[in-house]
Amino acid sequence: EQHQQEDPASVAGPVERGYDWLGQWTPMTHEPALPVGTGTGLVYDERMCQHHSLTDETHPESPMRIKAIYNMLVEKKLAERCVRVQPREATIEEICSVHGESYRQIVQAIDRLGENPLKALERVYDSIYLNKKSGIAAKISAGCTMEIVTQVVQGKLRNGVAVVRPPGHHAEQHSSKGFCFFNNVAIAAKIAVEKLNVKRVLIVDWDIHHGNGTQHMFEDDKRVFYFSIHRYDHGRFYPGSTDGGPKETGLHPAQGYNMNVGWNGGGMGDGDYIGLFHQLLLPVAYEFAPQLILISAGFDSARGDPLGGCDISPAGFAHMTHSLMAMAQGKVVLVLEGGYDLSAISHSFAACTAVLLGDPPQMIGRVFSSKRANRAIQDTKRYHAPYWTCCSHAGSDRNQFPLPDTNDFGGDEDEEEDDEDFSPSGQQPREGDEDEDVGEDGEMGKISS
Repeated sequence: EQHQQEDPASVAGPVERGYDWLGQWTPMTHEPALPVGTGTGLVYDERMCQHHSLTDETHPESPMRIKAIYNMLVEKKLAERCVRVQPREATIEEICSVHGESYRQIVQAIDRLGENPLKALERVYDSIYLNKKSGIAAKISAGCTMEIVTQVVQGKLRNGVAVVRPPGHHAEQHSSKGFCFFNNVAIAAKIAVEKLNVKRVLIVDWDIHHGNGTQHMFEDDKRVFYFSIHRYDHGRFYPGSTDGGPKETGLHPAQGYNMNVGWNGGGMGDGDYIGLFHQLLLPVAYEFAPQLILISAGFDSARGDPLGGCDISPAGFAHMTHSLMAMAQGKVVLVLEGGYDLSAISHSFAACTAVLLGDPPQMIGRVFSSKRANRAIQDTKRYHAPYWTCCSHAGSDRNQFPLPDTNDFGGDEDEEEDDEDFSPSGQQPREGDEDEDVGEDGEMGKISS
């Protein structure tokens, strides 16, 4: 007897929207398509560069990050091919969709504080620096993200890129954290489902640090699927919490809508990330059927980043972006998070922008995922087996397609164990070190959670 879905919901449900356990297709609700626009939007505002450290000129989260990216887009003649989006500040309603009003007022008041109160407020939060322009920069960063997402959803643009700072994915409901003040992507996702008639949003966070703030804001909301790929190091890598582990699948009624793949060590490259996309992210995303895809694009996982210790090339990021464009009617918005090597972030961001403009991604040669990567992927699959059909055979599918021997490609004969650090420094983050642990988006700051 053919399986029938009695009351199809407009919100996707794990297992229920794909093949059921008998291999029969469960029909999904036919939903009206959102309008599809043309052109790739670009939003950037120099005023965000006014947020800078008053005491540390070498701080990694510097204004040069977005300046270098924008200059690269101009140099490669990508900016002139984009549709310029007018920057703006986020409204009170937008900010308070995910943040508390009392916290918003604290950020709002930053421009009225003197030097000593600013320093005192810095000490309240984890890995934050302040000047009088920090609050306005945070509002512009969130507002620019919200504006370009709105235009993509409304069909004024096909896709878009947001060259913004300060970043957002560590910001919690009531506090700043890890260089982040307002959670830009979370605000955009929440407004999209609350005000813009979007039923399902997929957030793909490939920043090297787990987006603790984004996860906490949506872990009980099945309208937003949060997928994070990050260094975990058994909970020792910033933000230094087991919240980024594979066991965290979401809270009732949204179990299965939070998915973490945590690398236990550095050195992960193109093959590992592309393998992860094809083994896990894309199959789950097609089951979820998003209407909008937001990329929390941290490029501290890029080759050459001083804090991430991973090895993704610009072409690798381009392939990852390209694979997401087939879904959600192409409604993909890439929003800058971390990334601290100016050459790496500018070339990587430009490669992703070119793909969104319609250029094919550069060839990267023959790639495959490492044994360490596959172990992390299988761990996540096992915890999500009750929720998604593509994960339901996680224990048995690992031998279905045998992995190539790394020696065939000149790889190491014996891969290191999961907890080996492959970062350039060869040093693991130290537990209990409150002064020098790697902070967001690479910051050098205390780990308080």
